[in-house]
Amino acid sequence: MSLIDPGLSGNTQYDEWTNNSLTIAGSPGYPGFPGSGAWPNPIGSDLGGDATLNKTANGTGGGPYPASGSIYYGGFSGDINNNGGTLAVADATPISNLQTVSLQIQIGEAWTYDFYNEVLPTLSYNGGAQSVAPTTSSLLEQFYNGTVEMPTGPEDVFINTYLLTWDLSGIVGTIADFAVSFTGVQHAQLYTLRLDQSDQVSATPEPGSLALLLGIVPAAAWCMRRRRDAAATELAAC
Repeated sequence: MSLIDPGLSGNTQYDEWTNNSLTIAGSPGYPGFPGSGAWPNPIGSDLGGDATLNKTANGTGGGPYPASGSIYYGGFSGDINNNGGTLAVADATPISNLQTVSLQIQIGEAWTYDFYNEVLPTLSYNGGAQSVAPTTSSLLEQFYNGTVEMPTGPEDVFINTYLLTWDLSGIVGTIADFAVSFTGVQHAQLYTLRLDQSDQVSATPEPGSLALLLGIVPAAAWCMRRRRDAAATELAAC
């Protein structure tokens, strides 16, 4: 699916990686399974500016690579919530007077997990090692993607679309570059990404407003996520 304009105010710019560029057909010459080989180049966005998608670390016995239908977090492990490797969306020429960054990411679960240890993407800037958590985060959409057998019994798995926003107005000085990093679980699938920037502090629309554009009801998605998290909590308590 194509992601949407989150409606940031002020001067804006965006980059989008469609499913075309995140597959082997759109990005040939990258290492195949299990994905631990070095990427020959970052993957540039299909639409918008000049931001790039980079592999910054492999996971346990594999890593992310462009496969037939998505970027696949490869490896041989059958363990639940196993490190599949780290990717970063980076922009070396951000908008002047950067105040707000927004990232939409569509990622498919493996064994009911998408991000490793359920840690959401974090932002760093000016070549630093910061791990700035998003100011706001929303699960916009879930597509049912089958059922998997878990220790607690059968569980549904989903393709999830997240919207994450960073308010950077409190940072002193110029932001000359930034990157948003995220680690997927092994066997997860990355389908699309959209990065938006603004020179104003911009509150993204409420999930319900964006859902009307997407044609979905986010409350139902949140309920499904809560049921999954409740099952994980029950397992952890055993």
